[in-house]
Amino acid sequence: MGSELDPREFSASARRHLRHYVSGLGLSLDALAADFPGPGLVDPADADRRVDHFRRLLQLCRDLHVPRAIVPLGGFDDPRTGELAGELLEVVAESAAASEIDTLVVDPTQEPAKLADRLRRLGCPQLHLLVDTAFLPTASALDPAGDLVRSLHLRDVRRGPGGFEEVPFGQGQVDFVDLLARLEAGAAAATLAIRHDGRDGVDALRQGRDYMHQVIGRLAR
Repeated sequence: MGSELDPREFSASARRHLRHYVSGLGLSLDALAADFPGPGLVDPADADRRVDHFRRLLQLCRDLHVPRAIVPLGGFDDPRTGELAGELLEVVAESAAASEIDTLVVDPTQEPAKLADRLRRLGCPQLHLLVDTAFLPTASALDPAGDLVRSLHLRDVRRGPGGFEEVPFGQGQVDFVDLLARLEAGAAAATLAIRHDGRDGVDALRQGRDYMHQVIGRLAR
């Protein structure tokens, strides 16, 4: 959710216009994401403002009839931010429950199973997970969290000592066949989102879409 959709600037009439425009195209918005720089919500110097922004995002979701919000929240295993991360996760749960908007928490630094356990302990039915395949070490790492995953961002990558490199779908290390089979075996109904943050733009997204159609077709047979 960049400056064009800043809830403080996006008027009621603009919200109505966007809602009708998207509907007129025969499309719908699946989620709006709060894209904070750095550690997401868990920034000791800026946490209050970011929480306020997140709550405005939930209201924007309601006004636009968008069923899901996405919020980055990490720092649980860092002794400097672990306590704050736990407190802010409770705030996210309370805000999601009050707004009745499903809220997907994403933390690339945390294994899905560990983050899922934190969410389960809060007992908030609106709280779920977003998983990015770029940060998923193996397809089996999804299994313990499968019931809470509501969105899976699909990227193919090659991993190395310095991180990962995005590559065209089918040329990396992500086993999409195994991944989707495991996701289907879980209890959750997750949205699949083709993602590519590199320079190839629309062409990369189109190639990813066509590749994933082939994968899904093989699973359906």
